[in-house]
Order: sequence, then structure tokens, then C-alpha cells
Amino acid sequence: MRWMSGLGWIVLLAGLGCSTQAGDDCESGQRWCPSGCTDTQTDSRNCGGCGNICLAGQVCQAGTCSCPTGEQLCAGECFDTRSSPLHCGTCNNACPAGQTCNAGVCSGSCPTGQTSCSGRCTDLRNDPANCGACGQACGAGEPCFEGACQSGCPVGFTECSGRCVDLQKDEENCGSCGHACAAGESCDAGTCGIRCPEGYTGCGGVCVSLASDFNNCGSCGHACDPGQVCADGTCSGGGCPSGLTDCSGSCVDTDNDPDNCGSCGRACPAGQACTDGTCGVLCPAGQVNCGGICVTLATDPANCGSCGHACRSDQVCASGTCDCTGRQTDCAGVCVSTDIDPANCGTCGHACTGSEACVDGACTVSCPSGTTACSGYCVDLNSDRNHCGSCDHACSSSESCVAGVCSGGTTVRGDSCAAPIDVSAGGRFTGSIAGASADYSGSCGGTSGRDVVFRYTLSSTMDVSINTFGSAFDTLIYVRSACGGGTDIGCNDDARSTLRSELVLLDQPPGTYYIILDTFSSYVSGSDYVLHVYFSAPSSLGGDACGEPTWIDIGTATDVSGNTCPWYWIDARDDTVSCRRGTGGRDFVYYFVVTTRGSYTFDTCGDGTSWDSILDLRSVCSDPASSASVTCNDDSCGLQSSVTATLDPGVYYLWIDGYSESACGGYRINITAP
Repeated sequence: MRWMSGLGWIVLLAGLGCSTQAGDDCESGQRWCPSGCTDTQTDSRNCGGCGNICLAGQVCQAGTCSCPTGEQLCAGECFDTRSSPLHCGTCNNACPAGQTCNAGVCSGSCPTGQTSCSGRCTDLRNDPANCGACGQACGAGEPCFEGACQSGCPVGFTECSGRCVDLQKDEENCGSCGHACAAGESCDAGTCGIRCPEGYTGCGGVCVSLASDFNNCGSCGHACDPGQVCADGTCSGGGCPSGLTDCSGSCVDTDNDPDNCGSCGRACPAGQACTDGTCGVLCPAGQVNCGGICVTLATDPANCGSCGHACRSDQVCASGTCDCTGRQTDCAGVCVSTDIDPANCGTCGHACTGSEACVDGACTVSCPSGTTACSGYCVDLNSDRNHCGSCDHACSSSESCVAGVCSGGTTVRGDSCAAPIDVSAGGRFTGSIAGASADYSGSCGGTSGRDVVFRYTLSSTMDVSINTFGSAFDTLIYVRSACGGGTDIGCNDDARSTLRSELVLLDQPPGTYYIILDTFSSYVSGSDYVLHVYFSAPSSLGGDACGEPTWIDIGTATDVSGNTCPWYWIDARDDTVSCRRGTGGRDFVYYFVVTTRGSYTFDTCGDGTSWDSILDLRSVCSDPASSASVTCNDDSCGLQSSVTATLDPGVYYLWIDGYSESACGGYRINITAP
């Protein structure tokens, strides 16, 4: 046998792919490649072996090139088919022009809290490729947090693919980066688990009551022996206590057990609860079930005081009684403003003479400056379409009165039904009635006052909330399906002890509607208006969304309370708060009116809230973006939240939400006002 020289051995070993002398210094689990020591299980340039380079966008996992979790290889590149407009839901399924890809489905718009960037729906608050604005990418090693590129993540957060996440709570990165919880699970303390309603526990993928479940009595997996029953979390052989029924070894109250309602094995359908042994809608405290819908008898105009007792269109329901709104009085079955009605001036039946007008409840021949007595009203001849330039000189239905002249044109946006302002998108709208004509009047007033017209179209039945809180003058609003005339669907003059107006229209059917924002009279001072309009799918849960928020009297209330996860909340909607992306938690929205500038604090600290809550204070109810969020807080006092802000006069919306879908329960929001 002939021995090779040292150089020959090196050449042979190199040819066989074995490490050279330099590889002897590699750490355990690494191997020597021309580029140096590397872990071929994770190195995308030497994946599974030296020189095996993964495609762009791929990562090396267990020595195999693959796309990151949640992405798919399409045309040689990795794409997230949940959001890619070129590969939406599956490879090569491109969305039509103008549409975006959300959750693997092409649609016309992105969900609340997300923005379309080149057809891809993304959250600008945490997307490293679109941080704060589309196309604004963070540099290498810079995560995106709260819409800004950072040098690192805050304490308590971990960087995962350029995002700062809480591994203890994030359902896409639970416990570690890339570890996503399965559908129906939530992340709690870094561990994925099933979501269960309050009072139930997840055992083997099923929600059970440990207090009564035969197979999970007191704890998961603890089954009672044959012949025993489970009561109060304890197995016993003495039968069920009085008032409880033995259902396959579980002691249950068939009056309220949704799995055994009225009798063993009779389960209520999803979304229903068991009350007095009968399945049905369970209403929150303070509401009553009227025909399968939860209503507040004290304020519901369709069920005022009792189910089916409807108020007239010119009335509101207050304390369970149908009554006229604001300064109106019921005169012979019609609500009239005795402050300005010449037929009922000051009191019902007191009529002014032909030469008089009704001003502040008194007949007079002298009208306020800038107005003239016409047909018993003080009107502005420069703007009143029925008295344009002179008394009784009426413009045609297609004309408005501008500077005392009937004209088909207008100088004010939304001045007539011919050119209404479209508010179908909902939100907060501002403008001025200065220079507008006085074209219309509603069943609750508005005769001779300047007005502007808005329009919205519903493609499906919706709850609609409208208010003018924050306007600079004495407003009234009315809604019609026929703009220039017809019956008011709703009309309101004064709401919430203010001179501003409010309407909540529940279950409004599809169609086109007109909102007319009017002034109480022609001599009202101020011209700037604020109009809030919100739409939500019908819900039996008051406070579930912006179309039917719940009122807080900020002047007297020191706290408000409720529960976000009893059985009747199964069908509640989830909305996004501004300081937490896509919580999945059930939430509740309140609204209140500030009349005096000052500092206000809302918190869930102390007794009353035991789960991980979030508070979001907004100036625009339906918009969680930073521009509309006054302030938002996740953890201020442990897992509870607190927000403080100096607020100017106007309307505000307060959301309470859970950090994750499993975070819900009873709560109390403490209120500190000036």
C-alpha cells in the first residue's frame, strides 16, 4: 500500500465534503462550509447542505427550504395568500382592479383598522414594510411599533418578523415567534387554549362546567365513579341536591342550563340561553325580550313602556312614556313648538293675529333684527324658500332662496334635495349653514330656519345613529325617504338636556334616506354644524356597535358596569380598538357629551373587572385610527386600563374591549369628571 502525502489527504477529504482543519473549531450542531461554520438546519444559504441556497422569501427549517408560517410558494416566491392581491386564497388568484385581499378573499375594502397598500390589507401600526404609511419600510433590525420604526421593542414585547408582539397574549405568536393558535383558540400566558364562556373551562377541547360535569368534576379529567354524581365540583353518592337534576351523573339546574334546558339532553341552539327551562334570547340587565329582540322599554319608541306600544313619529319614548321632544307640546294630538307656532303661541290654542308673529312663546308685531313677520313666523327673506324676497313669494320645488332671489343654483354645499351631501360611509361631518336657504321643516319644527341636506343609502337592514352634538347652534334633525316631503321617519329637536339633536333608528330597511339638519328658527345664532352618522347591522344587544351605542350621563354618573361574555353575547360583534390590533374580544361602546372643557378619567382599576381589559376613547365612533382616537390604553394598573384626557365640548365614544377573545366578563368603568 502506498501512503498519500498530507496534501493528498486534504484534497481527498475536501472532495468527499468532509470538514477541513478549520471545521474542527465549529460548535456542536454546526458544520464547516466554504462560507464558514454554519447550522445547515437553519441557514438559508446552506440549507441541508453546503451551497444549497433557498429561494427569495424562503426560510430554512429543519434543513429544508420552505416559506414562512402562513405563506405559500407561488411562481417561485413566497406569498401570504391571506393578504396578497396577486395570490388571494390560493396561488395565481389575482383580485380584480380596485379590490383588496383580506383573509384570503377579494373584497372592495379593508377591515376597520387596516389600510390597502397596493391591494394588500395591512395594519400600518405594525407592518415593517408599510410602517405608518404605505411603502414606508423599516431598516434591517428595526421593528415597526405604533406606526413608527423603532431601534428595538418596548419592555414586555418581542420582535417577530419585524413586529413587536406580546408572546404571552398574541394569538399569531403564542409563547414563541411563529407559533399561531388554531382557530377557536386564544393565547393565555403564552399557551394556546380553547375559548370558553364565563363559568366554563376547556377540557380536552370542550367547554365544560367543572361544578357539575360528571367526567370533569372539580378539575379536567377527574371523572366520578359509576353511581356517583357531580355537584359543586365534588363527586358523591348521595344523589343531587334539592333543586338540581341528575343528567348522566351531572347535577344541573334545568331552569338555566343551556345543555339541559327544561329536561336532560335538551340543548339550546347556539346564541340562545336557558331561562326558566325555556331556550330563547337572554337580554342584558335593563332590557326586555319583545318578539325575540332585546329592547329598553324606557326608551324604545317601538316598545315604549310595554312590548308593541309604539310612539307617534313626532314623539320620543322617555321613562316608558311617549312624549313630545324638547320644547314641544302635545296640542290636539300633534307635537308643536309653542315658542314659535302662531296657532299655539305659548300655550295650546292661543293663536296670534294676522299681523303678529310668535317669538319665544309670545305674539308680537316686532321680529328680531334681520327677520320679517310672514304668516305668523319671523322669517329671513334672504333664505326662506316660502317667503323669498317678500312675504308669500315662494320659490318652485326645484329652486332655493339665495340672497332673496329664487335660484336653481346654490352657494352652500348640501343646500337642497337636488344636491345632498352623501354620508353613506358614516363618520363625523362638519360644515356651515351660513348662506343656506330655509327650504324645509320637520314634524318637530324647523319652520323658517336655514337647513342642509344629507343622504345615505343602505344595501341591507341596519341600525342608524345620528346626532349633532358639538354644533354651534340650536339644531333639529329629521329623516325621510322622500327628501322634499312625506312623513318623517324620525324627528328630534332637543336631546340629552341640550339644544342639539339625536336620532337612533333601529332595523332601518334597505333604501335611500335623507337627513335634514335644520335650525330651530330663522333668528338662531351660530352657523357651524357637526353631524355624526353611524351604521351597524341590527343587534339585540344595545351598545354592541356604533349604530346603537349606550348613553352615559357624564354629569352624574360615577361608574358604569356590565358584562361582555355571558351566553347572550355569543353573537356579539367584534370591533377593533386603536391600541391593539384585532383583539377578537367582545366589546361594548358608550357615548357621552361634554359641555364644559376639562380633564376626564375612565378606568377599570380596582374591584369590578378581573380580566385583561382595554379602554379606547374616540372622537369618531367607527374609526379606531390614531386621528380619531383621543387616547387608548391596554395595561395601566396590572391587566386593567386607565385613560385620561382634556376634552373640549362635543360628543365622545368610549370602548371597552378584551385583549384576546377569551378576555371577557363582568366589568366596572370608574368615571372621574371635573
